[in-house]
Amino acid sequence: MRVSEIPALRDYWYPVAYSQDVTDKPTQVRLFDQGVVIWRDGDGVIRAALDYCPHRGARLSQGWMHDGCVVCPYHGWEYGSDGRCVRIPQLPNQSAMPPKAKLATYRTEDRYGLIWVTLSDAPREDIPLLSELEDPDYTLIHELMETWSVCAMRTVDNALDVSHLSFVHRNSVGDASRPEMSEYQVERDGNRISFSISYTAQVTEEMKRNTGLTVDTTTRTTHAELVQPLVFRGVLEYENGLKHVLYKTATPIDDDHTLFCQFIARNDAPDEDKQQLMTSIDRTIQNEDRTLLEGLPADFPVEITTEVHTKADRMTLEYRKVIAELAREGGSFRPDSTWDPLA
Repeated sequence: MRVSEIPALRDYWYPVAYSQDVTDKPTQVRLFDQGVVIWRDGDGVIRAALDYCPHRGARLSQGWMHDGCVVCPYHGWEYGSDGRCVRIPQLPNQSAMPPKAKLATYRTEDRYGLIWVTLSDAPREDIPLLSELEDPDYTLIHELMETWSVCAMRTVDNALDVSHLSFVHRNSVGDASRPEMSEYQVERDGNRISFSISYTAQVTEEMKRNTGLTVDTTTRTTHAELVQPLVFRGVLEYENGLKHVLYKTATPIDDDHTLFCQFIARNDAPDEDKQQLMTSIDRTIQNEDRTLLEGLPADFPVEITTEVHTKADRMTLEYRKVIAELAREGGSFRPDSTWDPLA
């Protein structure tokens, strides 16, 4: 399945930018293969709309702000915070605005240092509540927000797939000579999946400074959770009590591209130097994932008979079931019998 074939995915909230990067300058982001313009109005509130002026179709993201209104760069039409046109320079001041002179607006929210947007008038879930980020004992650190040439489901599937760590990350934290994992059970509640698993991880000199460990290898436990279909949470728990909480979101740009965002929470009150160190380590790890994932097809197989599975794949097998069920909701489920891995 491709992102565009699963309409239900449009009914969630997605981060599209860092809050600090959104100013009063209209900026385009892309979501589900359409341009969305975001800006701060005169009160500093984040606004979002289809990046399209209903007059002649110009991109509002090429415009500017005037008196708290976004101005179309083509004919200077001005739109207020609610998306309605409040001024057409070519018309006399007393002229009424055409009823259709309004933008297709979207709901926005600023949370966890991220700007979230939903294209749905009635999202099926709220922005996910990320418990550690509500806890003052944890420090929030934004690590990366990048456009990856990979479909959104692949990025989350990779996050749930702990068994790849020994090999994809063999040059960083993985240990290819110790690929075994502990026994684990996958629990599912609606579209949420959770499991806990332990495995052997390398402790490089950088990781020793990062975690406070002194050993060369450690048994690390991951408590993983599919929070929403394209939001992952993983609590990496170390033997010394350190908790490194990974949050990963996959905002669908289109079928072939994803805005991948990763931010973390730590319970050891890291100073600025340690934050930079852990961000560097996590970037290295994510670059290893990215290199691998960008070689995979954008068509994500969801029928359990399409691929070969083992008991080590229970978490990702369950994820395929979640995506398949969402796809069937749209009534246009395409079976994997038409799947072409080389397309």
